[in-house]
Formats: sequence, C-alpha cells, structure tokens
Amino acid sequence: MCVLLSPSMGQPQELDNYLATIAERLDAIDAKLDTIAMSRKKSMEWIAQMSEHIRSLDSFREEVRVTLEPLFAKLENMDEGLRVMRHATSDVSRRMEALERPKQAAVG
Repeated sequence: MCVLLSPSMGQPQELDNYLATIAERLDAIDAKLDTIAMSRKKSMEWIAQMSEHIRSLDSFREEVRVTLEPLFAKLENMDEGLRVMRHATSDVSRRMEALERPKQAAVG
C-alpha cells in the first residue's frame, strides 16, 4: 500500500503515525532477513557436515576396496581351480565308464 503525502497529511500526528508504520514494516523486514540469514547459515553448516561425512565414507570405501581386492583375487583363483577340478572329475568319470563297459559286456 502506497500512501503519498498530501497537503492534508501535514498534521504532525498523522505524519508520526505514518513514520511509525514504516518503521514497523522495516523492522519486520529486518527480522525476516535475519531469519533468512540464520537459516542460510544453518543450511551451509549442514552441507559442510554432510560433505565431511561423504568424504569420510569415500575414505572408508577406498580402505574396504584395498582390503577386499586380494580376497576377490583369491576367490577368482578358487573359482578357476574348482572349474578345472569339475572338468577333471567329469573326464575321469567318462574314462572309468569307458573302461567298465568292456568288462560289463564280457560278463553280460
């Protein structure tokens, strides 16, 4: 609401009321700006804390990766060994069956 000073507002009481209203509004604006500034400051503190937490998690992830990489390599080697053993077992089983067939044919 915009009020212009007119010749009829020349009375000191009305002018004092008008100035008091403006002062109250400016005080309210200052209070809101202070609240926004505090909120912004708090938000920045939270962001800083979260950033530090993320850095900590990244460091932990790197430590875990370094620790677990040798284990993964050993597990891969075990998988390869198991695969070789599975093939060898099946090969031995086929050879045993091939050797036993002539014996069964001779008996049967």
